[in-house]
Amino acid sequence: MDINLYQKYLEEYTLEALEHAEYDVAAAADYLLSKKGPSFFSKHKKEKKAALQRTRKVFDESRSRPAWIVLKSLGFDELAKEIL
Repeated sequence: MDINLYQKYLEEYTLEALEHAEYDVAAAADYLLSKKGPSFFSKHKKEKKAALQRTRKVFDESRSRPAWIVLKSLGFDELAKEIL
């Protein structure tokens, strides 16, 4: 697995969920759970699937927490600072 691609997709899924849910973590978790995984013929399928699973897990377990804590737990310290 390419870790750089994994990080890219992790950030992409995280920002997509937060923007879709207007920075409400519970709504973002619901959005991620309803999102389909990569298709069989998708490029970088392994990295996308792993990133989506990780993002789903963190958001689902952090439903009652603020968005900046979720971002920090995913390793996006700079994005968390922007939200604060």
